Amino acid sequence: MRIKSVQAWWIRVPIEAARQHRSDFGQVTTFDAAILRIETDDGLVGWGEGKNAAGSAGSYGALVHMLNHEVGPQLVGRDPADIGVIWEMLYNGVRHDSAAPVAA
Repeated sequence: MRIKSVQAWWIRVPIEAARQHRSDFGQVTTFDAAILRIETDDGLVGWGEGKNAAGSAGSYGALVHMLNHEVGPQLVGRDPADIGVIWEMLYNGVRHDSAAPVAA
């Protein structure tokens, strides 16, 4: 089984005026999140949610773009059961599998 596709969307749900609140980021008028869908070649589908700022504030355009154009392509073709390997790759970014440390 291999990851076949990765797709992210920015969802924005308006908060009615009576339920809005003020935070350090200003008036919070929407609930925002990045929703991620991962599908395997066997047809299994997994869903996830990503947040880029406290209290749902901020713009999700950059996060969704990164998931669709940077992270997603790195996941396609990988075994979804290799959770540790995938986590290390994503956490370490460009340092992952580097041949040798760079001298200062």
